[in-house]
Amino acid sequence: MTESKTRTRMRVLAALTAFMFAALVTRLWFLQVLASEQFAKLADQNQVRIVPIQPLRGLILDRNGNILVGNRASTIVLVDRLGMKGQDEQVLFRLSNLLHVPVQDILDRLNSVKYLPYQPVPVAEDVSKQAIFYIEEHKEDLFPGVSYEVGSVRDYPQGNLAAHILGYVGEISDKQLQLPEFRHSRPGEIVGKAGVEATYEPQLHGTDGIRGIQVNAQGLVLDEDFGSRPAKPGDNVVLSIDDKAQRLAESSLAAGIQLARHTADRTSGKYLAATGGAVIVMNPNNGQVLAMASNPSYDPRIFLGGLNYREALRLDLCYPGRPCPKKPKHNNPLLNRAIQGLYPAGSTFKPFVATAALKERLATMKGKYNCPSYYVAPVDPTRHHFNNWSPYNYGSMSLTEALVISCDTVFYSFGYNFWLKYHRSGDANDVFQRDLRLMGFARKTGIDLPNEQTGLIPDYAYVKRLYDSNPRFYGSCQKQPNGKTSCKFPGWLPGDSIELGIGQGYLQVTPLQLAAAYSAIANGGTIYAPHLGWRIENPDGDVIQEIGKQATGSLPITRREVLFLRNALKGVTRFGTASSAFTGFPLGSIPVAGKTGTADIAGQQPYSWFAAMAPADHPKYVVVGLVEQGGHGATTAAPIVRRVLEGLFGIPAGGPLRAGPNVD
Repeated sequence: MTESKTRTRMRVLAALTAFMFAALVTRLWFLQVLASEQFAKLADQNQVRIVPIQPLRGLILDRNGNILVGNRASTIVLVDRLGMKGQDEQVLFRLSNLLHVPVQDILDRLNSVKYLPYQPVPVAEDVSKQAIFYIEEHKEDLFPGVSYEVGSVRDYPQGNLAAHILGYVGEISDKQLQLPEFRHSRPGEIVGKAGVEATYEPQLHGTDGIRGIQVNAQGLVLDEDFGSRPAKPGDNVVLSIDDKAQRLAESSLAAGIQLARHTADRTSGKYLAATGGAVIVMNPNNGQVLAMASNPSYDPRIFLGGLNYREALRLDLCYPGRPCPKKPKHNNPLLNRAIQGLYPAGSTFKPFVATAALKERLATMKGKYNCPSYYVAPVDPTRHHFNNWSPYNYGSMSLTEALVISCDTVFYSFGYNFWLKYHRSGDANDVFQRDLRLMGFARKTGIDLPNEQTGLIPDYAYVKRLYDSNPRFYGSCQKQPNGKTSCKFPGWLPGDSIELGIGQGYLQVTPLQLAAAYSAIANGGTIYAPHLGWRIENPDGDVIQEIGKQATGSLPITRREVLFLRNALKGVTRFGTASSAFTGFPLGSIPVAGKTGTADIAGQQPYSWFAAMAPADHPKYVVVGLVEQGGHGATTAAPIVRRVLEGLFGIPAGGPLRAGPNVD
């Protein structure tokens, strides 16, 4: 009996389900077919528009919790293209006069494909209270379709401090919208465009909210909150940067550049151009970047609301509809020279040439090497002189002494011996090039910033590309009896290896690559990826991700040999090429190991380099300084780095910054 009742109930339930499904299908058919015109008419009279709500971006803080980038309230005026009641021209003209925004700028925004037809378009930010009151008072008669909202824009409480690190935000571009990482983004959205803002966009952005607005066919709002989902704010990014160290690096670099511009190069007699530069402060034991300065810099606030033509010119940028600047007049302020500037390293490269020579047993820690005033490659029939930076013949010396006085001719001989011993081809797999790449050169360091440059260790393939691009300039050419010129590719020459031996020729490094390599000497041999991110916190301040150190390689010599090099570099500041720059510095209590460098580029004044680590026996800091066309290494870069070290260790500055001597 019980089983029979159960079957009856199941049949009834099945019948009811079938009836309800049939009724649903019939209703859908009626709505879509028989009543489609009537339904569309009702939809036209009673619409719901979905408006996205931009989330509050996360904060960017320094290691001590100081806000580097925050948010502030901004009153934004919006225009609904469907709500101006056919008075478009008059409304926009009045709005232009009230907000002091050109009509064309407003039209450009309204006509942008980035905004959906029913989406109110922001046309002005940071609008005054008086203007908002006037719009609201005359909304129906003068400003139909015009509204406002209180949104947020990025705020920079420290001004332009660390601008190249932090970057800036802006409207998402069409190109970005095509990228996989922006597949959930929408036109008109504000996203990170450069620096940390771009790298940590997924963490900083947050999750969009939505708001439904019910309107009728005339565009009148019936319900401003017809269902909504709140936006979720982004997470905070805490950097390894110390704001005091950053300010110190920037001010020291700026002072050094100004000093150089009032210093005459003692070789040419002309004042130094000092077109720009970079300073990096790193913790060599974990890769944390404590400061990264690039000069000239810029104010990220000018990107809020978009650039105008004059602002674009000041940044050496092209502007839509205007001719691009033929030559940068402001030395490319957007270029982060620390990671994007490519330069010959000059004599700061010698410790790494010494590393390769030690590895391949072309040099030993106890060996003796000749330091004449010039070097001639034994196989060179032209007897070309590769001159030492000093005109004196220093005789025989140790590897330590060669580093201390920066003897070019010792390192010329190392370069030549690499060429002589290893097949003379200059192939990318040749020992010299391979060893230098093992030290982190010609590859990205892995810094968490976009658009880092790779650099270049020149090899056979590179000089072959140069030859193919211009055989007459790069080839060995002879005029034939028929009057034609015949050129042949000379290959990788002894001079190519000789120049690479002193960090010249076609070599290109970034200041950050050099800082990472010197950090490996400082810590005993480990190459760490430099990084700016320290941890990610949620809006309540809870840590949700720690960003730790990452080893990417090691110097290809023993720890004993690495410490030998570190100890040798201590002599540079005591009685070597940087001794004048460090006169009066307490080297007894805070020993500094370092290396000067002077890089030559055809047609330009010398580039000034200095790399240092301190305290030399147990380094806490590696500091690298570069000034483009700033003279010799001891002239400009070494005094800048000294000033940074004084600030880091709390040493009173020994008077104003002074230019050093013309020493390599």
